[in-house]
Amino acid sequence: MRPFPLSLYRSPVHFSLYAAFFSTRTQGPPPPSPSHQPLQKDTNTLQNHQSHTNNNADPLQYVKAFSNLTTTLSRNPRNFNALRTLDSILNQTESFDSSTLVFIIHCLSRLKKLGRAKTVLSYLKFTGKVSDYFLYSLVVDCLVKDGKIDDVETVWAEICGSESPSIPRIDISDYVIYVCKWDGVCEIKSISERILLGCRVLKKQSYIALIGALCRVNEGLLAKEIAREMYYKGLKVDDLTYFVMFQCFCKNGDLDEADLILRKLVRRRYHIDICCIHGSFTYALCKSGKLREANKLFHKLIKRDCSGGSTNVKFLKEGRRAIFQLNCDGVVPQMMAYEMYFRSLCSVGRLDKAEVLLKKMMKMRTVPQICVYGSFIKALFQVGRDEDAMKFFNVERKKGIIRVDEIARFIIMGLCEMGKVDDALRIFDEVVMTAGGVSCLSICNCILESYWRLGRVVEAESLFERLRNGSLGLPDVLTYTIMINGYCNQENVSKALRLFEEMLKSDIRVNGTLYVIIFQGLCSCRKLKEALKNLNDMIENGHLVSCMRWKVLFQSMFTGVEHGISLGF
Repeated sequence: MRPFPLSLYRSPVHFSLYAAFFSTRTQGPPPPSPSHQPLQKDTNTLQNHQSHTNNNADPLQYVKAFSNLTTTLSRNPRNFNALRTLDSILNQTESFDSSTLVFIIHCLSRLKKLGRAKTVLSYLKFTGKVSDYFLYSLVVDCLVKDGKIDDVETVWAEICGSESPSIPRIDISDYVIYVCKWDGVCEIKSISERILLGCRVLKKQSYIALIGALCRVNEGLLAKEIAREMYYKGLKVDDLTYFVMFQCFCKNGDLDEADLILRKLVRRRYHIDICCIHGSFTYALCKSGKLREANKLFHKLIKRDCSGGSTNVKFLKEGRRAIFQLNCDGVVPQMMAYEMYFRSLCSVGRLDKAEVLLKKMMKMRTVPQICVYGSFIKALFQVGRDEDAMKFFNVERKKGIIRVDEIARFIIMGLCEMGKVDDALRIFDEVVMTAGGVSCLSICNCILESYWRLGRVVEAESLFERLRNGSLGLPDVLTYTIMINGYCNQENVSKALRLFEEMLKSDIRVNGTLYVIIFQGLCSCRKLKEALKNLNDMIENGHLVSCMRWKVLFQSMFTGVEHGISLGF
């Protein structure tokens, strides 16, 4: 292994890690074993990799051989020949890239060789190629997979033990905020469940970030558990966090939980945005099928339209929803009440009631917002009534009351979703290009994506060239993502890679999504060596944010491959 600085060798923590690392090297000769011959083949492969690390050795072959070695040790943990081979390989950690080292840490953790795993993780941290957040996730998902968060903190302190006190060290609170910002549903839920198993008090902003992230992915009940944990730890949940939870329960159609949160906000004298509260609860009523109550709430709002209303109430009665007990006379403008109810009906596909409401709105003096027209058009397309959507568009186009290019955007998006891209392009040329008011790029991206779904590669490339020369607006990250994804789906990874390189040269900011698309494209073409390199790039440039996501991508490399590798998770 590459020598650590002298200060690391003097650290008692790292001394114990190294002692554990080399503990099996003094074992006696291996007893006869039926697995000796297969193991010898793996050993030769591994040793061959070590002797050619500077000659473009194939890391994929090493990964396969190390996987076989892991399988051998999982069947017979006291296979001394395999253990000596394992320690011999671990002496060469400087020869492997970051992705391979992550694989080694995972395998060692599965074998319960935690001392060795800590040592490799310490080396990976020492190289400075991988972010501390990703390394922390390795502790969470590999070294302390079944333990509590406090155990994670203890192991992480061992990994960082020799660092200078002046170097900032992340902790569980920092990691939670990082997960909430960058990770997906599985990672957010996983860290939430680990925290609920019991841990030391986190920073208040970490709990708040976690609640917000859970609400963002519609995990309202889990967010409620985190809020309760926060309360038990002596931290106050602020009103804005409760409001975020209220909106989440409304979005999920969970009326009882939404009502409980609303009562809490009223008791705490929270300054309620009555329009937002009623809009969210109206949607919840419609989604849960309580259309009679939704209609009742709507008529309560439009009963009076004066000024100076108040949302304050002295107390809330039990047995009646809190939303109906709020004093909202004159607080919600009549047109806004119509729009909230109308958009809620459209969102749940109740177009029969929505159309009646729309006719009433059209007779009013105030013109509805453009989002009202957009909601109606989207709802028509969702239920397959594209002809009605076109009729509605043409009628409004003749009226000339609202800007036709703005509602044309919703028509074009709906047509593209239905695969009618030629009709969408015609309206784009006739209306949008003529008016020149709406951003062309977002519409072009929609048409471009539709071309790829239909397999019309030539038209997609032609439209992309028009964007490249600037006649329709310069392509953005989404444009390149659509093109690269299209080429990968067509198994034309070489063109996808050329576009990716073009982005890098043009200083267009790439993201993790693009890396994943290219990775999957390489895997589908069975270019696993290149896919492994891409995975390594993702780890080292910070676009692969957690070990859990690494596991999913790494395992997908070998899905459907004969004699593939299983991570066993």
